[in-house]
Parts: sequence; structure tokens; C-alpha cells
Amino acid sequence: MMSSMISRRAMLSGMMAAPAWAAVERPNLLLILTDQQGHTAWSGCGNPYLKTPAMDRLAARGTTFSEAYCTYPVCSPSRSSIFTGRMPHETGVEVNGRPIVAGMPTMGEVFSAAGYKTVYAGKWHLPKSFDGMTGFEKLVGGSALGRDMDEPVARECAKWLRGPAAKEPFLMVASLMNPHDICDWIRQHPGTRNHVDVAKYPPAPGNMAVDPEEPECMQYHRREGYDLMSQGIGVAAEWRRDDVRQYLHDYYRMVETVDGHIGTVLHALEATGLDRKTVVIFASDHGEGQGGHRWAQKAAFYEESVHVPMVMAGPGVGQGVTNRLASLLDILPTFCDYAGVAAPADLRGVSLRKDAGREYVVSELRYQDASRDGRMVRSQRYKYVVFRSGANPEQLFDLEQDPGEVANLARRPEAAAELMRHRRMLADWSGQTKDQFRPAG
Repeated sequence: MMSSMISRRAMLSGMMAAPAWAAVERPNLLLILTDQQGHTAWSGCGNPYLKTPAMDRLAARGTTFSEAYCTYPVCSPSRSSIFTGRMPHETGVEVNGRPIVAGMPTMGEVFSAAGYKTVYAGKWHLPKSFDGMTGFEKLVGGSALGRDMDEPVARECAKWLRGPAAKEPFLMVASLMNPHDICDWIRQHPGTRNHVDVAKYPPAPGNMAVDPEEPECMQYHRREGYDLMSQGIGVAAEWRRDDVRQYLHDYYRMVETVDGHIGTVLHALEATGLDRKTVVIFASDHGEGQGGHRWAQKAAFYEESVHVPMVMAGPGVGQGVTNRLASLLDILPTFCDYAGVAAPADLRGVSLRKDAGREYVVSELRYQDASRDGRMVRSQRYKYVVFRSGANPEQLFDLEQDPGEVANLARRPEAAAELMRHRRMLADWSGQTKDQFRPAG
């Protein structure tokens, strides 16, 4: 299976590391986001079935966080956390299409107030306008498919970086759409097909089987789904292995395409010499099911959906790969730390510049309404999942021994101590963040 095939030792293999640059006062900040890119969907992690030279080049001169997680494996809730450093139940964005609660500071507001020039290009996906409420100047928006949106976004970012408007210090967000176009691709490919190019497809994942004792809330979602986000699960249920292989092949091509657009932005940064003064973070808002557990699209706590790529590079940033746990919550406090800007109160993230490691990270999920809320706790070795209702509400996976998450340990006596430990972690986190979630039972 892909998650076990790509080891940490394979990360960044064969790349030339650039010399580290000394920290600078009030550096520029660049956040590059992709949409729906899983943690194994780039060549820098050792995946031989695609090539992502721009992502790899950034990783070669910075730090790759091999264990980075989103706060919610769906677009709007995850993005609300990226731009506030708070969990979705705090931002009020617990499903797509909701605004961040009034009065909660966002990244653009924090840095514009601190004297930074703040510009934003691409997908926003939070119903809070660009008229100053977010503190960003809008370079170019986007709500179309990535094949139409991403090239103009990259072009405008590069143009701005090369032009007189790039007054320092600045914070730029380049928010690209792909590989999110896989959602549209899935909807266009129902049923099974006769394949003629099987030899060029990557292998099907080794964890395609569906656990018959999967939590009832997840089974409900497989059966019922909701909105366009979840049609892919029903489509993928009909696929044969070669259909899954074609889906992965075409998904990887979308990743390669968006990597080219990232390269456009990075080339402009480098051509102007701004790379020596700019801390860059690259990440994705959430992953893609990629056929594991016969899941397609997002909205699951499985690794394919919730585990994301994250790379940081720039002045004062170390080099190499770290397996310490990271969260998309950490982007805002990390930028604040490098810039010497006071972070808003009650952030749930930590600065990746100084953090020596945390015990766990947490993610949230809701299937249609609060009765089907779920929470995930990822510790260094294990993952614990629990839902508010339904049969078999808990899952516990040993990711060291079972990276494909095929053996649920939650009901095994030998795992009782770990199960209790992770229940306590979740209870502690819920208390800290005033989360009203209550697990089944």
C-alpha cells in the first residue's frame, strides 16, 4: 500500500540540499496552498509515480513535516483553521459554506495590523469577503476548476512578486485549486471501463478492503453521502482495481500540473532575490481518499484524507525531515514567530520554529448534522477515532505496525490501555478548547 511503501527514509532521497540561510528580521511570508493533496501525493516523499520538482526543490532547502494533519478533512472548516489558528468548532465553520465567527482575528488582519503588505490570490472558500474584513488585498479570486483557475493565480502572484508593489515586508497567499479537480473527474467516471494503458498506471492500494465493522456514521456516509463532496464514494464503490489505478494515475497528473504552477511562483521569488528574505510554507488543506478503504474524495479520518504534505523553507529554517507531529493550526503562530508579530490569544497551534514536539494533534468531522460528529486524536504512534453516535463508534490503529489502517484495535483487550490513554487525550483537548463534542457511550 502506498502509505507503507513510502518510508520516512525515502523522503527527499537523491536531492541536493541548498545551504541554510540566516534568519532575517521581519521576513516576508509566503503561504502556498494546494487543495485535496494527500501526504504521499508528491515525489519528495519517495512516490515514484509522479514528479513534483517545485515541491521537491522547496523541500531540499527546508524542513519537511512528515506527520502533518489537517483539522478537518473538508475544505472550508480546514481553511478556517489555517487562517485563524483555531479549531473548526471554535471558528463556527463545521461544514462547508459557513463564515468564521465575527470578531475572530484572521491571518490577513493580524499581519496587516502589524505593518505587513498582505495579498491573496486564488481559492478562499470562506464566506467572508475581501473588502477588508480579512485584511488581504485580493490579487485574483477563483472558484472555477483548477485547470482554469490555477494558471492565472500563479501568473498574478509571479507578476506581483516581480513588480514594484512587492514592498517588504509582505505576506502573500497563493491558494491553488488542484488536485481538487479529481472531484469532477470522479463524477465523470462512474462504472467500470476497459483499460488500454494499464501498464502506465500506479498499483492499486493494498488497503482497498472495507472493514465491515467500520463506524456506523461512516457507513451512513458511504450509503447516503451529501452534496457534491461525497458523490465519489458511491462512484468508487463500483470500481475494479484497474479503475482505481486509472484514477490514481490521473490524480497524480493533476498534482504534477499544480506543481508547475507552484514552480512559477517560486521562480519569481528566486529571480528577484526575495527567497533569501521570505519564509515559505507549502501545505494542502486536506487529502484525497485515493481508493484506500474504497474511499474517494475526502471527509474521512483515514490517513489518505487527513494526513497532508507540509514543507517550510527560508531564512532561519532548518533542513531535513522531521516526524514530530504538526497541524495546519500551526501555520499562523509559526508566521507570527518568524515575523516577531504578537499572535492572537488562545491559538491552538504552536510555532513550528521552536516546538520540540507535541503529544498529539486533533481533527474534527461532521456527517450532515451534529448527531454524527466525530473526532480524531493522532499521537506519535497511534490514531484514535470516535463518533458521537452509532454502532462501533471507535477505531484505534497502530500506525507504526499498520500504516494502512486495516486492523482496528479498539475492541481488542491487549489495546485497552492505549484506548484509555487516547480517550483521556481527547477529553483533555475538549476541555482546553471548550469543545461540546461527547463521544458515544
